[in-house]
Amino acid sequence: MSKSRLIIRHKAAECVGCAFCAEVIPQYFILDEDGMAVLLNSEQQGVFDQAEGLSVDLEDIEEAIQGCATNIISVDKSKK
Repeated sequence: MSKSRLIIRHKAAECVGCAFCAEVIPQYFILDEDGMAVLLNSEQQGVFDQAEGLSVDLEDIEEAIQGCATNIISVDKSKK
């Protein structure tokens, strides 16, 4: 099983609080006190919050991306 890393990006300012990401990948997203998604262990990079993820979680991350109501989550599979 690969432990290689990837980058998850989240445009938190556009979150509507649908909670799908926190349900699908709770190891990466939680909901704050206002019900908005927060990408755990992230750093702000421009308009995005960015955090490392594990490639073994890619299928679940992609499910969260597809299910995001506002299309504000993305993944870069080639960690820089």
